[in-house]
Amino acid sequence: MENKFKQLDDESVVSFGSCNLRVNQLLSYIYEFLKDKGWENIRNNLYSAGSGLIPKMSEELFLIKGIDCEVLKPGQNWQKGKLKIQISVEFQPDEPEIEAIPENTTAESSLDDIRRKLNQVN
Repeated sequence: MENKFKQLDDESVVSFGSCNLRVNQLLSYIYEFLKDKGWENIRNNLYSAGSGLIPKMSEELFLIKGIDCEVLKPGQNWQKGKLKIQISVEFQPDEPEIEAIPENTTAESSLDDIRRKLNQVN
């Protein structure tokens, strides 16, 4: 199945049962959760899984500024840079969206077809 999820803008409103809120509000709650409990849990889980211990630092560095790190991509050497985690809210409609065709474009296309036919006759 093809992934047709698209990122929602901050002002879009989502509804979960009786809960309605803007995307920026939902993201704010997610960031607050990460600040309160999330980062320490992630750090501990990675350590428990034998992945090593990531440095203790604020979630702000991960989410806003980025943290110094190195990345190894297949077939390449280690590359130094910054790592930043972004969280987005995406949506996939149950029914495909129908793109509206501006009337001017349709009218111009029809006129272009008529001109082309007239030019072929001449």
